[in-house]
Amino acid sequence: MIRRAIGLGAVFLLTACSATPWRPLTEGVQARRALGQADGLAREGNHAGARELYEQVIREHPSSSWAARALFGLARLLVTPDSPIRDYWQAHLYFGRLLVEYPESPRAGEARAWREALGQLLAREEEAARIRHDLERLKKIDKELETRRP
Repeated sequence: MIRRAIGLGAVFLLTACSATPWRPLTEGVQARRALGQADGLAREGNHAGARELYEQVIREHPSSSWAARALFGLARLLVTPDSPIRDYWQAHLYFGRLLVEYPESPRAGEARAWREALGQLLAREEEAARIRHDLERLKKIDKELETRRP
């Protein structure tokens, strides 16, 4: 009986002496759950809901590995072909942010490859837009020249 009382007293004392004994575990559990929900929503096609949860994890756990996973998930969500929130430029920025803020992330290699591919795609899209603009300008000049001919 005395041993049991001493044991319970020691457990109580250890628990009382620690400032926030369960907070990191709770935060980690919350972040992991939110990521799991976001991944599930993304698989189900609820891209807006998934985006909201990924952003929440990034906001609430900025210095954790959970934020790195959320950044990767968010960036991948933005490059999904059938996603109504597809945004290659924003995904390029998120992959870059992951590489800068979490260079040791297990997803860093894949993020680097995505960022490079998106950078090339964005450059080609910019070039195509410039060429279309030049083509329209040349068509206008050609039309003006045709009207001046006798």
